[in-house]
Amino acid sequence: MSIIFDNVTYTYMPDTPYQRTAIQNINLTINKGEFIGIIGHTGSGKSTLVQHMNGLIAPTTGQVTVDGADVKAKNEAARNARRRVGMVFQYPEHQLFEESIYEDIAFGPKNLGVPAAELEDRVRRAMAFVGLDYQLFKDRSPFNLSGGQMRRVAIAGVIALEPDYLALDEPAAGLDPRGRDEIFGQIDKLHQTTGITVILVSHNMEDIARFASRVLVMNGGQISLDGTPRDIFGSGRSALRAAGVDVPPLTALIDRLQAKGLQITNSALSAEAVAEEIMAAVRGRRNVN
Repeated sequence: MSIIFDNVTYTYMPDTPYQRTAIQNINLTINKGEFIGIIGHTGSGKSTLVQHMNGLIAPTTGQVTVDGADVKAKNEAARNARRRVGMVFQYPEHQLFEESIYEDIAFGPKNLGVPAAELEDRVRRAMAFVGLDYQLFKDRSPFNLSGGQMRRVAIAGVIALEPDYLALDEPAAGLDPRGRDEIFGQIDKLHQTTGITVILVSHNMEDIARFASRVLVMNGGQISLDGTPRDIFGSGRSALRAAGVDVPPLTALIDRLQAKGLQITNSALSAEAVAEEIMAAVRGRRNVN
């Protein structure tokens, strides 16, 4: 069970003066249950890459398959494959359109033929996932909510589809730190409890370092780095900067402390781990003195 890119290239507006190749010669396998972070500078091809995963755009050349089905084919297997990939876009609240929150979240599952008896249960679970009380919010208009609440409703609409793969393109853009932490905390919990495959596009290196088990670095429409967060943000940091991407703030802090002679490793990726490393290094320096 996997998403496979086989030598995929995509060109916008081919054979026009505005022709631009967004991704080229992509060979990639995303395995079931992975939590993948995709990073790269603006225009590196991140969004174009994830939009291929459920057939929103089709390769100019090459093939994308989901669980063995070519997503651009016009058959039942392809349609089922595309449905297994849920997509949350940047500013997904722009997609809200129903009169009530319940109807907006239920729209997708209803179109997939989910029975009425199961529909309410799906909406309840999706709202609980994003932290919205069912009784308090179900009959409200989504357009009378705060920006953060609208974001939650939009994400709940994708969660209610119960996809096997969840692709998120900057899902926390524009949210305050608390809202961002809550959204990512719920996504991580969903991944841990259900085994859903998560593909996260983000400019926030700290979020990628905290949650992803594998990191892809896009540069010039190609995957320039592919490895664990520890590899990418540790030994691969020079290549990372060459791709126009900065390291997480914690990694930058470690660099500065190492430059001042403090013996800290590059393996710590959380604030707690870095704090422990600093305390141990300080204690070690005192013992030497």
